[in-house]
Amino acid sequence: MTLIFISLFLAIVIFLLTVKLKEYVEEVAQLRKQIEQTAAAHIIEKAKVKKDSTFRSSAVNWGKTIEHFVPFMTKFPVPAEDVVFLGMPIDYVGFTDTESKTKCEVHFIEVKSGNAALMGKQRNIKKAIQEGRVHWHEIAVDGNRVEVVEE
Repeated sequence: MTLIFISLFLAIVIFLLTVKLKEYVEEVAQLRKQIEQTAAAHIIEKAKVKKDSTFRSSAVNWGKTIEHFVPFMTKFPVPAEDVVFLGMPIDYVGFTDTESKTKCEVHFIEVKSGNAALMGKQRNIKKAIQEGRVHWHEIAVDGNRVEVVEE
């Protein structure tokens, strides 16, 4: 009789363990599927980010390249021979009518392509120029001595 109860008890335990094991196997399968889906989504997102990064990089490179040729375009406000390329924070400084005491002008020129907008520093410089906060500084250098010549 005891042997029957032990056998019955072991059968119930084995049955319950089998049911639990089956649940764990199903849960592991679901988790594997989620991992595979997440990994696939990650691969797709990584490809999108790489494509976007490559596009932005080529746009920046295009902009930096085209900046050097813009002075030779017909609508450029200053003759190409009268501009100096700075690159940052403003692309060009140009000078017109330098032979005239009354008509001589200084031009600050920023080149943008595509959807590019002015950066914060560039907006600040633009505002300073528009508000007339522009200064002339002359510095005389003689050997190892520097002298600031004020207006």
